[in-house]
Amino acid sequence: MQKKISSLFGLLVIFSLISIAPSAFADHVTVEVDIAVGSGPNSGCETTDECYIPYMVTLDVGGEVMWNNIDSLGHTVTAGTPEEPLYDLFDSRLMAPGAMFSHKFTDAGTYDYHCIVHPWMIGSVMVSAEEMGHGDEEMGHGDEEMGHGDEEMGHGDEEMGHGDEHAANGIEDLSDQFTATVTSGVIHHIGANSDDDTLIVHLFGADDDGELKITLNKDIITPFDDDSYIVIINLETVEFEQMGNIIHVEYGAGTEKIEIVGSHVVPEFGTIAMIILAVAIVSIIAITAKTKTALIPKL
Repeated sequence: MQKKISSLFGLLVIFSLISIAPSAFADHVTVEVDIAVGSGPNSGCETTDECYIPYMVTLDVGGEVMWNNIDSLGHTVTAGTPEEPLYDLFDSRLMAPGAMFSHKFTDAGTYDYHCIVHPWMIGSVMVSAEEMGHGDEEMGHGDEEMGHGDEEMGHGDEEMGHGDEHAANGIEDLSDQFTATVTSGVIHHIGANSDDDTLIVHLFGADDDGELKITLNKDIITPFDDDSYIVIINLETVEFEQMGNIIHVEYGAGTEKIEIVGSHVVPEFGTIAMIILAVAIVSIIAITAKTKTALIPKL
């Protein structure tokens, strides 16, 4: 009888441990943040803390934040403050409307972030250390997430590396679609990336500071709703002069590419034109052949 009671007590203890275990090793939470509609110039969202909704989130170590750009303008989610950005910590680069960016937080602390294009947009992530202390398994998970962080940063570099990689893959040179001049170096070629609506001016031999003057073709790169563009050099937005569709951009010595961001880019413009021309030629040949056949007298 005593052995049966002991066995029953043991089963109850095991059952209790099994019931408790899931809560102790629960899956890490993913929190979603929306980039508010109308967060552009003169929006006033900084006065109501509604540029990022919600602008402050809390989660445990190992949790993930997912930002959704539901606005009609491009934005970034960049660690740090406008005065001291921390690109190496996490940086979404420019997110086109409808784009999404996520980051997993493996260390406790408070992480401020902002939009490098619109510095009045700020947010904060508070990461609690509550999930720490689960032993080697949790530590191993932390190392895995750190590895994922490195992979994510590498992916970001790959996305921004539109230069020689695109040229090597046969991306069309659109130089003949624009009127462009530089005062330092030469324009190697002009490419485009429709994935992030970016026109890329690739420079060669810019040993001194210089200025790019380019007349943009709106059939290829469409401006934002306010008829403006965004210019990025060395992963940072820069000031420039715009007069209609003519842009003047100053760049430093050693610059290899200047990125101009609009609301839409059509890099395959030349290819489409060639296809249309080819179809037209084939149609003319077919009609001509049919006409000649109709004119031949029947025997």
